[in-house]
Amino acid sequence: MQEIGKYLFSEELYYNKDHLWARIEKDGRVRIGWSDFAQKIAGKVIYVKIKEIGAKVNQQEVFGSIETGKWVGKLYAPVGGVIREIGRVVKTPKLANSDPYGEGWFVVVEPTNLDKDLKNLLHGEEAIEWLKKEIKDRTGEEA
Repeated sequence: MQEIGKYLFSEELYYNKDHLWARIEKDGRVRIGWSDFAQKIAGKVIYVKIKEIGAKVNQQEVFGSIETGKWVGKLYAPVGGVIREIGRVVKTPKLANSDPYGEGWFVVVEPTNLDKDLKNLLHGEEAIEWLKKEIKDRTGEEA
């Protein structure tokens, strides 16, 4: 984990342009959460709603929604598959703010076309450069 500006960031993860990350687990499933940048920009999370376990979701399809004191937004899947687990964040929304890369994850998906989906995500140096631009564009800060 590193800091880019005042935001925590992991080069190991894959990101979509909605600031959701995807971590490939040892069993091949994919854990999905929200970036530190997203949670800091959005503010205090007060409600998270996720589709049911067993629901199928395509890449960039809505799998849930999130509500903060500032806005209500949709959660777009970085990878497609079947939802196999739902995170504690549904019952304890503040985890999305306090631990976005740990206990604040949203779902675990059993992917249906992981290799194809990963090609559409940002990773490594490309993700770092994208985040730096996002920070400047959305906050005016230099990272």
